[in-house]
Amino acid sequence: MCRKLQELDKMKSDFFSSVSHELRTPLATVKMGIGLLQDGTEGPVNENQGKLLTILDAEMNRLIELVNTLLDLSKMEAGMMAYHFEKDDLGPLISRAVREIGPLADSKRLRLETEIVERLPTLKMDTERILQALRNLIGNAVKFTPEGGEVRLSARTVNGGVEVSVTDSGPGIAAEHLATIFEKFKQVASKGASPIRGTGLGLAITKQIILQHGGKIWAESEPGHGSTFTFVLPA
Repeated sequence: MCRKLQELDKMKSDFFSSVSHELRTPLATVKMGIGLLQDGTEGPVNENQGKLLTILDAEMNRLIELVNTLLDLSKMEAGMMAYHFEKDDLGPLISRAVREIGPLADSKRLRLETEIVERLPTLKMDTERILQALRNLIGNAVKFTPEGGEVRLSARTVNGGVEVSVTDSGPGIAAEHLATIFEKFKQVASKGASPIRGTGLGLAITKQIILQHGGKIWAESEPGHGSTFTFVLPA
């Protein structure tokens, strides 16, 4: 039974990878065409046409990002994603991720705070992938936290490694969903919360990144009391 499930997962991964590859070329072509129209290369564009092209360009960017994300996840699940490990400090990556998400938090009037009270040990990691994981977790917390709320990121040394937690004051997650929250396309909203637009792939990718670093990741939450996502990386 376990082998059949593994084979099914591989078939799904191969399918997503194949579809993603097939979509990239036509999407790039359409993107280029939109750009040519916006630049007036094919003739003058009136105001209404310009507004429509701006919308089309934004939606095309979103679609290209989705395809690239699917392709990344397929590679990760198939063990084909290249990682470049080297010793580096996690602190600067945390600061960078917070700065990048800062404008989104400001637009929702959220308090985005960082708490690192000690010098963190140097870790062997792929800095770009860990930065991606941090962006995903912080961005996810900001996205699901209502206006005027709070998102707090903390990091500390544990057993020679580093534990990073992202806590929000959002609607929270029911206990029965915590075990599946890191699955592909899984997006859970608490009862009464407004639906959030997204792909449900960010947490799945984050989990793959942390596991490839020999770490672990989990979520703790209670409806109405926010959520905390935590990962641990070995030194």
